[in-house]
Amino acid sequence: MEETMGFLLGTLDLFYPLLIASVFTFLYALVMRSWVWMLVSAILLYPEAWLFSGYPPYPWAKFVPFIQLILAIIFYFKKTSKLKSRELK
Repeated sequence: MEETMGFLLGTLDLFYPLLIASVFTFLYALVMRSWVWMLVSAILLYPEAWLFSGYPPYPWAKFVPFIQLILAIIFYFKKTSKLKSRELK
């Protein structure tokens, strides 16, 4: 896993592009209440979280994308409950 993250963040130099894309997709997902975009944001943030978790002061950083994953699950269930309530009417 370290080789993959090293390739993404080191060789391809994708640290800042992935971080910026993750922030934009997170904000878009919050505004639109989209579980898909929230999941995309979590996937884009994962390499940075993995990198920061290797430093001694931040071992908890690898769990940050789980916040977005939980929000994606909440958005998904809210959407499906709205669809079910519309079908019942």
